[in-house]
Amino acid sequence: LTRMRLRAELVDDASLQRKLNADIDAMQGMVNSVLAYLRGLEDAEPIQPINMEALLSSIVDDEQALGRPVRLDPGAPDPITVAPYVGKLSVLKRAVTNLVDNAVAHGTSVTVRIEDSASELRVLIDNDGPGIPPADLERVTEPFVRLDASRRLETGGVGLGLAIVRDAAAYHGGSLVLQNRSGGGLRATLTLPRSG
Repeated sequence: LTRMRLRAELVDDASLQRKLNADIDAMQGMVNSVLAYLRGLEDAEPIQPINMEALLSSIVDDEQALGRPVRLDPGAPDPITVAPYVGKLSVLKRAVTNLVDNAVAHGTSVTVRIEDSASELRVLIDNDGPGIPPADLERVTEPFVRLDASRRLETGGVGLGLAIVRDAAAYHGGSLVLQNRSGGGLRATLTLPRSG
């Protein structure tokens, strides 16, 4: 890719040079995504207690700062207090961020909610988008699956976002479940068991 970029700099036609560089940027993004996926969870990050409320709040704040329609539901009728969850912070942050980004890409309103019990912690992310055809609900979490084939790499990714979430959940002994909501939209549920 570096060699291609250097060769593109030698092209005299500015329009063609921009197009070549855009293609190279897209390829670089794809390669980086694939490498990050392959590296997966094999890093040396320690397992630690994580304040999941603060993590979700931080992710939602970042989304709102970008002007995205994401809100954190504190729980009803009263906000809940969540005990720390023991896991890998960067892995869980990336998983939740991927779910939120996916929800934003396919809806006009996104709600993030946390549910906690003695046995498991669940992060629920709802959007008001079109949902996913029932036959594709499980398939879409496989690597490199993109349901909207018309999406360009720069905007649509390479189909690794949900696979990363699924693997992050599995690493923590949990699961990712996608389901169409009865009122429209999609719910992504990241379930993380508590070790006790």
